[in-house]
Amino acid sequence: MAARWVWARGTNGRLGYGSIRDGVPLKSPPGPSVDIDRAVIAWAILVFALLFLGLAPLYILHIDLAKLNASTAGVAPIVLIGILFTAYTPTIAALLVAWRWPGAGGVRKLLRQVTRWRVHIGWYLVALLGPIPLLLLADLIFVMFGGAAPKQWLAMPSGTAEGGMSALLFTIGAVIAGAIGEELGWRGLGQSRLQVGTGALGAAVIIGLLWSTWHLWPVAVPGGLSLFAWTDFPETYLRLTSTAVLYAWLYNGTRGSLLVVLVAHGAFNLDNSIVLATNPRTLTRQPLNLAEMVGSRRES
Repeated sequence: MAARWVWARGTNGRLGYGSIRDGVPLKSPPGPSVDIDRAVIAWAILVFALLFLGLAPLYILHIDLAKLNASTAGVAPIVLIGILFTAYTPTIAALLVAWRWPGAGGVRKLLRQVTRWRVHIGWYLVALLGPIPLLLLADLIFVMFGGAAPKQWLAMPSGTAEGGMSALLFTIGAVIAGAIGEELGWRGLGQSRLQVGTGALGAAVIIGLLWSTWHLWPVAVPGGLSLFAWTDFPETYLRLTSTAVLYAWLYNGTRGSLLVVLVAHGAFNLDNSIVLATNPRTLTRQPLNLAEMVGSRRES
């Protein structure tokens, strides 16, 4: 009996072929293949649409961001609320897409990743202690590009440090906004779905570029460009793209524990050598089916 060859979709949602008679697993067809997740595209567009919605009061009221950065006295509350709103746009966009976009999996599936806490304690230690070399490396890169060296290379934030209690409160707020406001988007929806078609490393680089561009929003509002030195731009893209690779490694190494990534989000930039010994397809040394981890497109 001759083998009967069929075309079908594998667990990663991509079209492949195989034989019914001998049970050969589905293989990707020869040649380049492009697998576009429309839910991720919709999410990325919505992230930036919501971002500019939050920044709209700056344009409408002709607020100079440089002056606002120096003092918020007398500024309309809607301006400050809008800026605060921008910090949560990745997560808000992810929740909206998961809720309404066909095949996006639903909000419950997205939030379930935060409850995956049963992982080896070593991952939590990496997430908690990783910020030290991350921040030191970021400062070193900044200095190498001509930036001024920090007064202290290591310093715990406190109410008596430079900036006082406002700096301490800003640090706490940034950690909360960074973890809750961003990670359900960048890793929870973006990385988890995009890597099924492109691989973990490719998805992390794409997410890192989006993440970097999103963080540079001040250049698009009045007076914002004056707050940046030219070194801030390459440093931001290098820092956040490498951090995105690190977070993808943490996310996949813990088999989709977004909680570990939430813990780690307070720090940036671990040396890229940490992932040199891993498989660029999964960013983990262990075999891992990315489609099974996050659920196939058809199941979602």
